[in-house]
Amino acid sequence: MEAILQSVYRSYRTLPELIEPMMLALIGKLGVPAASIWLRDVGTLKLGYNGDTVDFVWVGDGSRGRDRHDLHDGDFARFAVIYAGEQIGELRLPEPDTSADADFRRELGTQFARWCALLSMRYEVQRWTRARLGRPLLLVGISKALQQMEVFVERASRSTLPVLLAGEFGTEKIPLAVALHCNGPRRDGPFIEVNCAEPVGEPAQWFKQAAGGTLFFNGIDELTPRLQSQLPQHMHSRLGQWLTVPDASEARVVASTTSNLRQQVEDGRFSRALLAELDFLSVSIPPLRTRTLDIAPLVVAALERHGHVADSKGSEALIAACEAYTWPENLFELERVIARLAVMADNMPISLEDIARHTPWMAPPSAGAHAGTPTLPERLKAEPAGVSAADEAASGALASLAHWAHCAVTRDAAALGHLHKALRKALLYLGEHYASAVSMDHLARHAHVSPSHLSYLFRHALNTTFKPLLRYIRIEKAKELLIRDNGIRITEVALSVGFGDLSHFEKSFRGIVGVSPREYRHAVT
Repeated sequence: MEAILQSVYRSYRTLPELIEPMMLALIGKLGVPAASIWLRDVGTLKLGYNGDTVDFVWVGDGSRGRDRHDLHDGDFARFAVIYAGEQIGELRLPEPDTSADADFRRELGTQFARWCALLSMRYEVQRWTRARLGRPLLLVGISKALQQMEVFVERASRSTLPVLLAGEFGTEKIPLAVALHCNGPRRDGPFIEVNCAEPVGEPAQWFKQAAGGTLFFNGIDELTPRLQSQLPQHMHSRLGQWLTVPDASEARVVASTTSNLRQQVEDGRFSRALLAELDFLSVSIPPLRTRTLDIAPLVVAALERHGHVADSKGSEALIAACEAYTWPENLFELERVIARLAVMADNMPISLEDIARHTPWMAPPSAGAHAGTPTLPERLKAEPAGVSAADEAASGALASLAHWAHCAVTRDAAALGHLHKALRKALLYLGEHYASAVSMDHLARHAHVSPSHLSYLFRHALNTTFKPLLRYIRIEKAKELLIRDNGIRITEVALSVGFGDLSHFEKSFRGIVGVSPREYRHAVT
């Protein structure tokens, strides 16, 4: 299951956009011809092979009355999608031919259904926060640590006991607090946040506003001693520390902290009685530096949240640098860094040079080194075509990009012959029409598959998306022109290979080759 998630997961805008490649990867992993899944409030996805392609169709609206009607019928194994003890969907897979296959299919089907339950609730929280708070909040990642956080929320949301969320500055305390409310029986009640560093109003107002819902103390370790002493006046004591609270309103209390409250109690800076009432259901949120699997999808989510196309701005060099960094301020710092790099890198994919220039504390030592740097001709001979030394150091995946770009340009039948037919058609088309404006929809129509299927093939077989590959193909063709015609103007080269902006072309060329077009021409002619 982990392999399926790693191959297709990203923070798609909608749940169906994520479920489609997951289901495609599932039937590929199991080697089955068809499968279907129903998810409450979403609909039913049926998919199956039609020759070399896979047909997708969404039917229904996810209502309970249509689930059995729309799913595959007959000899299919059934896996319930359950969240917090309630069925919210169902996965159906063909029955296996052998007992060995049955065990594997049963295990993978169960794991898949479980992940669908967790992912469904992520998007349910996103819908709820968009409607109620005016800001969509979505948990992003596939790490085991994040999954454990979601299991905690699933169990704790069914209770009315107080919850204490502990974590470093910048971890997902607010999204988890909202998820506790949204997934519980009080979701239709108010969700009131108190910023404990600068609270507005008094405890009596807070509890009254949150009656029938959730009262979230954001950063309760920063609450003043005066207010700490007042809170018990409005809370029912589950420990019998006090008997009656005449004006107490029924509100579930959730609190977050970045400090060790037990230590603060020992130091006399936090109320022992208050901590005792809060510390019923508690969890520590792991820092980002321990969740490498979450880095790449978080980077993509940050880029798209700030209005950038992740496939254009993102790069393997960026992901490698982010995975190597320790993120002292966790998601808050990642958000700032990615937004800064996306803006300062202009229209280019973010390279190690951009990282070294604009966020030097993140750059690996080799990114800014100058001493002992090989001469340009030595670098061009040593590096695979289309790969800069800095980017190759960051990730060997870029060498694969250069390889497939070269195969597309040269129409290498031996290399392309091992690929899926639709992917082979797409690469040959890119190798011939590199100078044209190509979209995924256009490319998918030419390859006779759906855009989501073709996107999956690019990621699964080539470990990339089509836009970075198209950029590499264009630079490969530009290198050919520079070698063949020593007198051609750089502007003409840019236009000939599909770049409408000279600055964008020069930055792309330098980012991939490691030198400017002029330097490259001088070195090879």
